[in-house]
Amino acid sequence: MAAVQQNLSKMISAQLRNKATEFLNSRKHANNVADILQMFDAESDNYTSLLLTIEVIFTELLKRGDLVQEIIPLKPIDHSPEAEYTRWLRECYEAALARCLECVRRGRLSSRLQALVTACKLLQAEGRYPLEPTNGFYFPSVRLKNIFIVLLDSEISMSALIARFQEFTEYKDVQQYGLKVLSSIGYKKSPSSIYMQNYLELLDKLLAVEIPTEAKIKAKERDDEKEDKVLCAVEGKPKFAYHPMVCRRHANRCWGFACQWSLCGSPRAHRRALLLLVERLMPLLAKPHLATDMLCDSLDAGGPISMLALQGVLELVRRHNISYPDLYDRLYAMFEPEMFATRYKRRLLHLADIFLSSTHLPEGLVAAFAKRVSRLALVAAPEDALALLQLLANLLLRHPALKRMICCDDTPTPPLMSGDPYVMEETSAMSSRALGSSLWEVSALRRHAAPALARAAADVLAAADQRAPPTILAPPDAQMFDAELKKRFKTIEMNFIRPQGMALPAADRLQHYWQLTA
Repeated sequence: MAAVQQNLSKMISAQLRNKATEFLNSRKHANNVADILQMFDAESDNYTSLLLTIEVIFTELLKRGDLVQEIIPLKPIDHSPEAEYTRWLRECYEAALARCLECVRRGRLSSRLQALVTACKLLQAEGRYPLEPTNGFYFPSVRLKNIFIVLLDSEISMSALIARFQEFTEYKDVQQYGLKVLSSIGYKKSPSSIYMQNYLELLDKLLAVEIPTEAKIKAKERDDEKEDKVLCAVEGKPKFAYHPMVCRRHANRCWGFACQWSLCGSPRAHRRALLLLVERLMPLLAKPHLATDMLCDSLDAGGPISMLALQGVLELVRRHNISYPDLYDRLYAMFEPEMFATRYKRRLLHLADIFLSSTHLPEGLVAAFAKRVSRLALVAAPEDALALLQLLANLLLRHPALKRMICCDDTPTPPLMSGDPYVMEETSAMSSRALGSSLWEVSALRRHAAPALARAAADVLAAADQRAPPTILAPPDAQMFDAELKKRFKTIEMNFIRPQGMALPAADRLQHYWQLTA
């Protein structure tokens, strides 16, 4: 069945190519365009061949200038056969663009992706060969607006298509006009969660290419670096004038829309908004302190959302002199076993390392973090425990007074839980009584089953005495698993006590449950 459908698809593609070639070679086959547009109604799933065909046809017509129709004010409309034919071609072009945008919403994913690419390729062709005579640079922002209206759907997730659209956002003219268009159509009073997700993803893709400052642009011109990519650039015509300040202004307006929405009802959209803020928008905001309320509320939400908000709070504290009460207690509360189930755990460890980099922090505060990290390393996976040990090593090097928490080899290791004054359940770092405890967890990790982790624990203890940073490399899970599989063992131990015959060893627990008779 699949082979029959494939052969049928090839036959249809060949017929469409022949129709397109006949139309482009002779006007007597002009009705071929109408036939191709009508085939969209007959197809219900796969539109790829039709989309490629209309892309070839109308790109060639735009290059030839067959769609150009000069309109002179106060002059009667020309009803000559040539003018009527041009108007008919313009109507077919508009119908083809409408068909493309309809296909973005329905059909197979491959056809939807092709519909988006076809619409963008026709936008590029129209920008290079405008429908009306122009002297300067021309960008068909109306076509981009129609594409954005489709991508900002309120019922269908457009994540895959917006990800594909990123290949066009690398062009500076698409970025500048895209931000302008999005700032004019993006606002909705009560949007759905799907609309918010599509909006934030589209804004993220438009800001994927850094918006440079005026100083960077002047330095780039002075160094004669290669020019930026422009989608609708044409040789011999004026170049596109890129204005970073215009892009910043429109980006601030777009972010202002998102700030007015209630993101708490959609955790996915909330995470996307925080990622967009901390990774793209923070350097572009005209008034970064206005994001304080959103970041503080997100920091109280817990889970991955609070981890993402932590980076924005750090930026406000470091660069904008914003103070946050009990910030270190909030950071301390994030170090729970649940952190290992999130994709942002490495981000949290990196931010914690930055927050704890000051040597003027209270010793009790840093001791609480060191104790918490070492306790979590006992229950974490080997690759996560290695990252925790790296953070612990940095804390020990910055704060030499914590060396007294390290267990010496000649002192017996305290019991695992009993006798340890540290209170793991305490939410306040200063009240956890960490200074009265020791880092016996690191000593215990020296006997871990994973060789890399045992070696890293020994290096941490040795580096603390030598005041030299240890090199702890955390191999990925797959590498650690493959390394264990490649090991060759000569003997495999089956018992802890060597058997002395057929009798069971003394104190064997099997005798408590089974009675063996000869």
